[in-house]
Amino acid sequence: MPSERELVRQFRASRVAVREALRTLEHRGLIDVRHGSSGGHFVRAVDVGLLRRDFTTLLRLGRVGVSELIEARLFIEPEVARLAARRASEEDVKMLRGALEERADVVRGGVHPRLHDIAFHRLVGGAARNPVHSLLVDTVMDLEFDAVGPQPALTADDSAQVAAAHREIFEAILKRQPERAGEAMEAHIVDVQRRLARRERRTS
Repeated sequence: MPSERELVRQFRASRVAVREALRTLEHRGLIDVRHGSSGGHFVRAVDVGLLRRDFTTLLRLGRVGVSELIEARLFIEPEVARLAARRASEEDVKMLRGALEERADVVRGGVHPRLHDIAFHRLVGGAARNPVHSLLVDTVMDLEFDAVGPQPALTADDSAQVAAAHREIFEAILKRQPERAGEAMEAHIVDVQRRLARRERRTS
């Protein structure tokens, strides 16, 4: 970054104001301050995890509802799945396959697969190879987990439908079929939307 003196000149601000702004940036983890002859203010690499936590906190304070989250997922995730079908690496495919196999194992063991379902969506987000998309997917999944809980009511048929949907999305990514991947993701989220609506009607 420019020196403190240069920032004062560029922004026509007082030295006190510039120092306060730099302290704020340092506190937020956006810059490093180094002392000594080679010191100065240096922009840090973007911490996506920190951004995700800040973004999630802001949305939580706004009390975002499940219906808004599902609507956001319908807007974001089909395109993310299309990108994943174009960009996924061999390692991404390996991890997605592993997530499907682990889910099947925990279901056979009588354990609720909620965390594995979330992990699958996060992996698809990562396979899109765009940190912004990954950030958005992670955030909506975090918020939905908070809103719905760790163990939403799933019948055996519901669980089987989720497994089949995830398998279809995976196969489309594996075979590099972007439109199929996007359509499969959209159909899956619409199914989740209907299931949550039924749950709300039963509990209201």
